Amino acid sequence: YLFQNEWRQGGHLFTAALERREDKLLNAPIDQGRHQNALALGYGYTHGAHTLQLNVRHDRDSEFGGQTTGGAAYGYGFAPGWRVTGAVGTAFRVPTLYQRFSQYGNPELTAEKSRNLELGLHWAEKSSHFAVVAYQNRVKNLITFGAAGLCNSTFGCYENTGRAVLRGVTISGGHWLAGVNLGGSLDLQDPKDDITDKQLARRAKRILKLNADTRVAGWTLGAEWQAVSHRFDDAANTKQLPGYGVVNLYASTTIAREWQLLARLDNLANRDYQLARGYATPGRTFYLGLRWTPQR
Repeated sequence: YLFQNEWRQGGHLFTAALERREDKLLNAPIDQGRHQNALALGYGYTHGAHTLQLNVRHDRDSEFGGQTTGGAAYGYGFAPGWRVTGAVGTAFRVPTLYQRFSQYGNPELTAEKSRNLELGLHWAEKSSHFAVVAYQNRVKNLITFGAAGLCNSTFGCYENTGRAVLRGVTISGGHWLAGVNLGGSLDLQDPKDDITDKQLARRAKRILKLNADTRVAGWTLGAEWQAVSHRFDDAANTKQLPGYGVVNLYASTTIAREWQLLARLDNLANRDYQLARGYATPGRTFYLGLRWTPQR
């Protein structure tokens, strides 16, 4: 349940929200439930080249108690088309009932707490844009899927990583060229266990995404390519999962007012790869759908 209200006055924006979440897991013999109440307040300010955002939130969980988190972000346009941004914040996430009480669950899991820092440089002009964003997230008790031994499964169990650091840089950009919208991003990151200095399980260090789309006879036709470097399936970094590359195609057209026809072909080359050892991902897959967007 969510109640949210906004009030604007000139360049000021005030927000307030009340939220309640109720979770229940029924899977015999499991019968578990919990609830969480939250109050969130926000303030935004925009004036000329300056943008400011402040947020604070308090959550009270029926099992894990209360926790207050917050964040602050600032942006400054220092030249035509150029903008620098910075943000700091904290976060709080409780484990799901499935992560605690399922076959792979660990009832002793504790909540994640993190401190996050981000700095960015952005440029935009007409049909082109470019950005470089550096970030560092320090997480205490990161919830991961680890080795067997802490639950009833011999395959593996959910567990907490005492101290984790996710540090990296994201480079992204786009440009219109001869009627074609070109875009892409490159993530260079170092996700590691700060205690063992090992790479975090199932997290790659390099992710490249490229996409292109254009308009032809009323259709939007596009293609995207995602390339991901190798990762490890375990916290000890002894079981390596190979990197992979996947090509997807998509198309859409308006068939009537407020209605769109969508088509998508994922994994065009029918590549065989795994994000977790023993769990195959879908091969070549085709989707066809309708989207309705009501207009006022």
